[in-house]
Order: sequence, then structure tokens, then C-alpha cells
Amino acid sequence: MTQPVVWITRTPDGARSTAKAIQALGGDAILAPVLKVVPLKPIIDPHSFDAVILTSRNGLAAFGAIVARRSITAWCVGEATAEAARAARYQTVISADGDVDALTKLIIETADQHTRLLYAAPREPAGDLAGDLAKAGFLVREAAVYETRPVMPVLHPADMARLTYVLVHSAKAGRAVAAMLKAHRDRFVLDQLTFVCISDSAWHGLEQALNEGEKNIDAARLIRRISPFPDEASMLKQID
Repeated sequence: MTQPVVWITRTPDGARSTAKAIQALGGDAILAPVLKVVPLKPIIDPHSFDAVILTSRNGLAAFGAIVARRSITAWCVGEATAEAARAARYQTVISADGDVDALTKLIIETADQHTRLLYAAPREPAGDLAGDLAKAGFLVREAAVYETRPVMPVLHPADMARLTYVLVHSAKAGRAVAAMLKAHRDRFVLDQLTFVCISDSAWHGLEQALNEGEKNIDAARLIRRISPFPDEASMLKQID
């Protein structure tokens, strides 16, 4: 069996754990992030809310650097974020063990509507979590605590040629991957690449960017696998 060679495109904070998981599966991990995390510094009154909503470990880290208070409830999108929140000693940690829609649904169904909520958000959230909660009658404020910015990944030409899998964790990452593929299309063996995307949205970001502008690449010819659940464990199961 050919050893899978996997390009890990996610931000450096999570890329190392992904690399270890791939190596445990017998694969070769190539770390070359396409995004970097930039913390923001919004003004947040630490006593203006009773619970924080976290949709990523990046959001948790950025929020924790701004607000030292831990005697609150942390509503977390998935178990990875929840584990990080427990390690940071938040008083109560609740995980939706899913995506943003699952987290929104969990809060609506189980949270006290009198609880003051703060969504520690990215600058460009994928959906309107705060808006959906407000429509359901919750007191919620959204504060952008970080943003992700595209960076040109550092990939050796020899690694480009031997890659067999690309992990895509978001639509923005997909667009950045597309830029790299178009800039060096003569070095990648597109026919041997399988794109493992955390969601349909991540694939659509990649697909749209490949099909627009100059040096188009026909995305319909590429092999893609969409993770059935929006978490890394499910993504890694898509690797043969």
C-alpha cells in the first residue's frame, strides 16, 4: 500500500496534533499552513456577560487573552474546543460536539434565556450565530476576537509532486489552497490529489477560487471527499 502524503493546511496551533494523528495512521504529514491567526483586541467588560460562546480553539485563546474571568459557562462548538476550555479552567464547559448550527440549536434548546451571552467570534464568521440566537429571544453580543489571514504556504517542490491528500478546514483555507495550486500548477500532480474537506462550504471555497480568474483549474476533475461530520477525526477517516 502506498503511504499517504498529506498536506496539512490548517493554522499552526492545530497542525501539530493533526500531523501526529496522520503519522499514527502510517502517513507522511507535510505542514504548510495557508492561514495565520491574528488576535484582535476589542474592549470587553468582563462582567457584562454570564457565558461565552466559542466556535474554535483560536477564539478561546484570543478571548482568554482579553478576559481573565473563568467563573462563567463556556458553550463550545466541539470537543476539541471544549477540552481546551476545561484545561483553561472555565467553570462550566458544554460541548455541542458538532458544528455552529448544532451549537446554536443546543443553546436555544437548553440555555436560560435570561443568560447574557457573549460570542467570541472570528472577524468573518461563517454564519450568523448571534443573529439566530437574538431571533430566538436571547441576550447576545458578538465581539470579534481574532481573524485569519491568508499566507503563501512554504512547500518544497519535491513535496508538491508527491502529495496525495490535502486537508481543507474552511472556505477561506480552500481559497488559499486554490491560489497555491494555480501559482504552481506545473509542480502538483493534480490527478493523484484527493481533497478532504471538513464541509461542503470548505469545498465550495476551493472550487470557486479554482474556477475564477486566470490559470483556471477545472475543479470538476478533482477528487474530493466531504467529511460526514465537521471534525478532524471524521476528516482523517477519509484518508486511505
